[in-house]
Amino acid sequence: MAATHFRQHVSWERITNWSGLLILLSLALVWPAAFAVEPGEELPARELRAPELPARVQSGSLLLKSASDAPAVEAMRVHTGFRAEVTGNIARVQVSQQFTNPSDDWVEGLYVFPLSADSAVDELLMHVGERVIRGDIQPRDKARAAYETARSEGRRASLVDQERPNMFTTSVANIAPHSSITVEIAYLETIARRDGRYTLRLPLAITPRYNPGFGTGTDPASPMAARLAHAASSVLGVNVTPERVTSPQQQVSIDIQLAPGFPLQTVESLHHQIATTSDDRAVSEVPAGDSLASRSVRIPSGDSLGRHISLKESDLPADRDFELVWTPAVMPDVQAAVFAEHAGAETYAMLMLTPPQQQSRSVERREVEFIIDTSGSMEGPSIEQARAALQMGVDRLSSGDRFNIIRFSNTASSLYEEPQPVSEASRALASHFIASLRAAGGTEMQPPLELAFATAPTDGLLRQIVFITDGSVGNEAQIISLIRKNIGDARLFTVGIGGSPNAFFLQEAATAGRGSYTYIAEREQVRARMEDLFRKIESPALVDLSVQWPGSAKSELAAPVPGDLYAGDPLVVLARVTGLPAANQALTLSGRTHGIAWVQQIPIVSVTQQAGIAKLWARERIGALVRQRNFGGDAAEAQAAITEISLQHHVVSEFTSLVAVDDSPARPPGVVDRSEQAPTSAPAGSYWANTTGFAKTATAAPLTLLIGLACFAVAALLYFPIYLRPGHARRFGSM
Repeated sequence: MAATHFRQHVSWERITNWSGLLILLSLALVWPAAFAVEPGEELPARELRAPELPARVQSGSLLLKSASDAPAVEAMRVHTGFRAEVTGNIARVQVSQQFTNPSDDWVEGLYVFPLSADSAVDELLMHVGERVIRGDIQPRDKARAAYETARSEGRRASLVDQERPNMFTTSVANIAPHSSITVEIAYLETIARRDGRYTLRLPLAITPRYNPGFGTGTDPASPMAARLAHAASSVLGVNVTPERVTSPQQQVSIDIQLAPGFPLQTVESLHHQIATTSDDRAVSEVPAGDSLASRSVRIPSGDSLGRHISLKESDLPADRDFELVWTPAVMPDVQAAVFAEHAGAETYAMLMLTPPQQQSRSVERREVEFIIDTSGSMEGPSIEQARAALQMGVDRLSSGDRFNIIRFSNTASSLYEEPQPVSEASRALASHFIASLRAAGGTEMQPPLELAFATAPTDGLLRQIVFITDGSVGNEAQIISLIRKNIGDARLFTVGIGGSPNAFFLQEAATAGRGSYTYIAEREQVRARMEDLFRKIESPALVDLSVQWPGSAKSELAAPVPGDLYAGDPLVVLARVTGLPAANQALTLSGRTHGIAWVQQIPIVSVTQQAGIAKLWARERIGALVRQRNFGGDAAEAQAAITEISLQHHVVSEFTSLVAVDDSPARPPGVVDRSEQAPTSAPAGSYWANTTGFAKTATAAPLTLLIGLACFAVAALLYFPIYLRPGHARRFGSM
């Protein structure tokens, strides 16, 4: 009887403990999600009462509340100004960020912003009154420590960190009430001819990144997304990006001096109205309009003067990337040049090549798998552009080709079980399928790629994958590694969609898939851009490329030379060279086109050290080392090499940061500051561009995260007494 009662007691105790364990685990998983604020969620209407608004609020200002019954205050603003000088094939860009604190508090300002994925960020200036403080490059932890020390001591300081190769964070400490601090960042990037045109792209908006199993990480509208993202990354081991994205709040101004070095045919701003000024001060205004032609300034052939370009309006919302495109008056079939910059005993060289245009369409039969992103970030104009691009891709297929369509969001599904021959019936079914596509859900990229790679290739067909997406994912390295491991003999081409796609990921994915990247920002561009893509996928222009340096010169390439080069795509090779001969300096580039040997000798032209080729080499070399690490290389060796190159060439990397510190204290002793993250603009037409209502200055996200972790800890305490009982241990050991 006693034994029976004991067994019943033990059973009841186990049931109680396991029930408690399950309840706490459920709380740990559900609580943070239950109390999260969805992007765009409005607070109760009673918080929008007019009497609560501060007197100084301007039209379009973002208002913050520290609690539901607290008065609304105007949020910190960041005005961004771009000044770019384009000389030949290199752009020097200065980004000015003016942090304005309209509140009565001392504030630390944070701002997450996009830059070109190829940018070599090398300068930081902080303007404090009439004084200018120049930043220094330091290892990331050391730079952060210097910044935090200055902040705690009341001194002004600024810090620039790289979150992704195309996403950065600026932190500014001790901004006085009703005052401003301006931070200037400078970077270099190459401008190569692609598809017959040159393009300077200035990223202005950010689409929130999706992390599988973690959604967009922190709430993209959270006022302290950067701090929460860093906490999540360190505590949970999830590489979350720190953007805070809302409807357009920040303004931008743009000023460009264009000196291409050749006569210009056209200059176009694809998404903004611009004014151009030549040396004779004649001004041409670009009218507004829906067509790209209406936003073009046509310059008489033979006019070799440079151009000054600015926005027609002085300040515009930073809700779509700026693209300036120019074309030469005379288009050579092949353009090749080598520039050399001498730095001490070393020479840094940059080779730029545009391959010959294809004269005829390839007749090789193909098997094409189209993958289209239908996740929530594609809502609005993006899904319309994606459907149009996909329909054009299907229409372009020839009889004898085979194809399939895979759509994905949280899940992935395909039109056919396996690729089908092109016929009237298969095209009609595909068109119906494309028209039915809608944007909703998460961005789970791995399943559709695995589905495509799992399809056995058809003998005798050239296999190609066309991936249409905005690329808004946070697990870029995982997806790129998947592509590289499974691509085989196939080729993968990426098509970037929307006002601000993740260009870094899309370029890297195309490189891993030995394909090419195409960007479509607006529906009017679909036909022209897809025509460019079709020229590429129908036949490579040059294959088996190799570079031979003159004499006994030895080179360290920043990144390997690609095996295939497609029509219209530029080849840019950066190298550190030693032992160049004093005379007869010419580089030999060889390959094959249509099975015929192709060789070109290109003279090496010396340029001044101010050209920045050494820094561009350093940036590209850092990118190559990151790829090696992500694909299984030694992480410690990669970090050491990246840090060394970054410090030597004074460029920012994931392991180094720029920091500027003022020596004089500014904040009075005993006065406490607070942190505030200025929102980054979401792309126009996207889901996040429609967020409304008051944002909270202090969300429950940190609290709910701690509650979740605490629940896990308590659950573990309940579990381990059961686990450590002798009977339980014996049963476990006997399994």
